[in-house]
Amino acid sequence: MSAFRGLGFSSVWIFSALYFREVLGLNVLDDGLIITVATLAGAIFQRYSGIYSDMVGHKKVVVAAASVFTFLFLILVASSAVRTSPIYYTIIFVALTLSGSVIQPSIYSIVSASSEIKSKGFSALRIGANIGWGLGPAVGGFAVYFLGYYYLFIFGFASSFISLLFALLLHESKPSATSLQRASVENTMLIVLSFTALLIFMVQAQETVTLSNYVHIVRGLNYFELGLLYGAGGLIVVLTQGFMYKMIRILGNYNSFLIGSVIYTAGFLSFGFAYNLLGMLASTVVLTIGEDLAFPSSAAMVALVSKKENIGKNMGMYNAFISVGRATGPLLGGAVLNFTSAPVEIWGLVTLSGFVSAAIFGIVFRGQSRIQESQNEDGLAE
Repeated sequence: MSAFRGLGFSSVWIFSALYFREVLGLNVLDDGLIITVATLAGAIFQRYSGIYSDMVGHKKVVVAAASVFTFLFLILVASSAVRTSPIYYTIIFVALTLSGSVIQPSIYSIVSASSEIKSKGFSALRIGANIGWGLGPAVGGFAVYFLGYYYLFIFGFASSFISLLFALLLHESKPSATSLQRASVENTMLIVLSFTALLIFMVQAQETVTLSNYVHIVRGLNYFELGLLYGAGGLIVVLTQGFMYKMIRILGNYNSFLIGSVIYTAGFLSFGFAYNLLGMLASTVVLTIGEDLAFPSSAAMVALVSKKENIGKNMGMYNAFISVGRATGPLLGGAVLNFTSAPVEIWGLVTLSGFVSAAIFGIVFRGQSRIQESQNEDGLAE
């Protein structure tokens, strides 16, 4: 399901920054502001959809949100008035982001509930998602370069419809009676894990406004090359996540997130020193290695510090923090692109939060056993 949902949305998400600017006539700062508003609203929806899914069942929330997601793509396919209006298109774009945000806590909860080893479950989820996020931008770049933006929306509708069919096949998780009680989420570990995720996802969010405009305007790559660049990252995850999962099991969640977040941030920083497609692909390989280590570990640690009856609520909170990072990242990137065109300055400023995230995590969680998983099931010594 995640693969097909990612296929459609990733291409629209990645190329929307260019669509806003080239088709709808907005500037780079407008791009960042729209994406910021959409993802901030998504953060609020994630917080409460996680709580709601604990009460009514995670599958019901996934199916409802996926239905809305598919219908919104149908509107874009059917209505040229919506596609060519800055106001209407922005509304649909925000609504797509919201419906996608609502799905996330429930998907994370289903994965957590069905996985004895949390990092293994989230690694598998990332493989599925990155099949979509790997192929989606590549197909999107091909479509825009050879056919036009309209075919992005056709592709998005077809992919989201298939994703909805898969959502109907999910096993429903049972609501927990205790989840109806007003349990506190003021858990220090959960708050800090969520905050460090916010900071690292501010860096991840630079792949939208900052990277797409940077490689097109500053480095002169065409749409097809841009799609290949984005596609490479997702496909590398698919090819390497199995091996990197084994590394996570050897290193443990603490070392995996700490090392991975530094490598991930350094990979984005290295875009400032890449002058052509080959150099940018090398940067993508570096950041993807860090992503493989850090992202599954982060979600696994949230699951480990959460009570079973509160998993949806806590995943909603965690994803809400991530959405705030994804929201503020594009706004920061748009402001930096308006402030300077010097590559090293651009990437130095927009990646600073990632290094801060690693530092906070390293200090706060040093020696904490609760975020680690038993390695016996993999035949490894604890």
